Amino acid sequence: MLSPARLPLALSAKHPVLTANWQRALLAGFVVQVLLILFVTTIGLRQLQTTTDNLGTVVDIHMRKLRLTKAMMTAARERTLCMFRLAESRDPFERDDLFLQFNAFGTAFANARMALLEMPLNLRERQLLVRQGALTSIAKPLQSRVVDRLRNDFDRIGDGQALARATQAQNAVLDTLAALDAETQQHALAASLKAREADDKARFWMSLLSGLALLLGTVVAAVIVYYIRRVSRDREHLATHDTLTALPNRMLLADRLEQSLARAQRRNDLVGVMVVDLDRFKRVNDTLGHGSGDALICEVARRLRGSMRAEDIVARLGGDEFAVVVDARRLNQILHIVEKILATLNAPYQIGGQELFSGCTIGISVYPNDGGDAARLLRNADTAMAHAKRAGRGRFQLYDAGMNAAAAERLQLETELHYAAERNEFTFHYQPQLNLASGRIEGVEALIRWNHPRRGLLAPAAFLELLEDTGEIVGVGRALLLTACRQAASWHAAGSRLDVAINLSSKEFWHDALLATVRGALAQSGLPARSLHLELTENIFMEDIDSAIERIEALKALGVVVAIDDFGTGYSSLAHLKRFPLDVLKIDRYFVKELPHAAVNEALIGSILALCKGLGLSAVAEGVEDMAQLECLRRLGCPIAQGYLVSPPVPAQQIPALLERRSPEAFSDA
Repeated sequence: MLSPARLPLALSAKHPVLTANWQRALLAGFVVQVLLILFVTTIGLRQLQTTTDNLGTVVDIHMRKLRLTKAMMTAARERTLCMFRLAESRDPFERDDLFLQFNAFGTAFANARMALLEMPLNLRERQLLVRQGALTSIAKPLQSRVVDRLRNDFDRIGDGQALARATQAQNAVLDTLAALDAETQQHALAASLKAREADDKARFWMSLLSGLALLLGTVVAAVIVYYIRRVSRDREHLATHDTLTALPNRMLLADRLEQSLARAQRRNDLVGVMVVDLDRFKRVNDTLGHGSGDALICEVARRLRGSMRAEDIVARLGGDEFAVVVDARRLNQILHIVEKILATLNAPYQIGGQELFSGCTIGISVYPNDGGDAARLLRNADTAMAHAKRAGRGRFQLYDAGMNAAAAERLQLETELHYAAERNEFTFHYQPQLNLASGRIEGVEALIRWNHPRRGLLAPAAFLELLEDTGEIVGVGRALLLTACRQAASWHAAGSRLDVAINLSSKEFWHDALLATVRGALAQSGLPARSLHLELTENIFMEDIDSAIERIEALKALGVVVAIDDFGTGYSSLAHLKRFPLDVLKIDRYFVKELPHAAVNEALIGSILALCKGLGLSAVAEGVEDMAQLECLRRLGCPIAQGYLVSPPVPAQQIPALLERRSPEAFSDA
């Protein structure tokens, strides 16, 4: 019944795209931020280098120019002072020292001027230096003559006049040097202001770009936080909700159910827990594909949610199973909701342009009668649902305490079934089929039995359904088919040409290896194909009529006989019966058991026999238990009878004794 969960209708189409878009957006944001940071860093480094260069220029060039200009001015003043002190001094030693100082200051002046000329000068500075040079060339000879004459102590009056002329010439040099100093200071100040402007500009751009980087980083961080929260919410939603229907999943259902139970305990209310299982969902998946199956699941979820109150809980347990939890004051309120769900889900579905019918089966457990916790209530509701499934689909079942014992027994039986094939505990008993015209047994039906180690010989009703549910019927059926063919072949070898009829389950019939299995059993046993009858129920045909016809034709191509079992109790129509390439029709015991007292049954059997004659089919009446039934069948023209009057199913070794009887009366006497 279970189908693998598919991708969500909403999330599967949109969420991955959104995720990819968010990833691209985040990547673009990171790239832009990194580029902006690199740009800010590059601009900052360049501006820093410019500022450093400007400061270097101010410090290294302009300050040196200022220092040299100051040195020239100082040397010029000191030379002038030396002249005046020579004019006043009477001490020959002091005058010699002043003469040496005068020459030293002259050398210092010349060195400073030479160093200044080697430095980068603007036009004004160079013009002032040229002018200073011209003035110095005038003042220097005058100063030298004055100093020489003062050193030799010549005429004071003449020396005074020469000193005045030399001082006047030196003052002109000092004025030029003062102008040069002012120009150098102005140029240095301009360079300093330029460096400051460059530094301010660098700071402005670095601040601006850093602010942009910070803003972008903040935006990216905000987007990341938003995306992480969104992913966290999505992950939480995925962890607690079904991906296909967006309904709460089993984990969230358990949590909400516990809350409902706590609320019901305070209010002294009832809580109804329903497990809803879709009927024939596997057929939709197998015939129309998983896409249609998913669409059907989503439509069922929509109907369930739409038919419930806002406070009710609707969840998907997985596959084709849902759970509904409702609070109620009385049990009949819960049952009213159950009937509403049945009516809602039994309505036809439009899936992929096709109209589908898929009802449901519901198991119900009620708090506090059937359990006090979520796990037990869900388990008991599921047990009730399984019980309802076995009793017939399209119905509901309230949980009963005895179901657990039955479920435990069923589980134990299922476990033992798993090992039964390995231990060779399965066997066949054979029920004879009597030819009413000749009075002889012309065939047998092989009926499976389980030789249980504790419970003895078990009929198919006790375990066959379990074999089909677990899928082990295919392997068991394959082994027993070979056993029955070999047994029939041994009877043939002994001179009794009996046909053997074997029932095929739905899983065996639709299994891919069916034809190979039948072909292999005939080859290994040596049994003629016409002596093997394969019996199928009507329900098997109705699962997929066209495919069933193809498969039956393939079986008939092998030479085997195909029979329809329990005719009249299934869903087939006469139109379908006409299409099926059958050989034998078996009349169900339901029509035989009231013969000859029910005229309706006699008329129905007569009609079935006439139908068989018209379609060229042989007929076998099942469930013959007394001579009155047998005589009525013989009178109606039924060719073959099977039932406890002829013989119950017996082991293979008892069949030869039954073959010695020659008339129906002989079997009656037995």
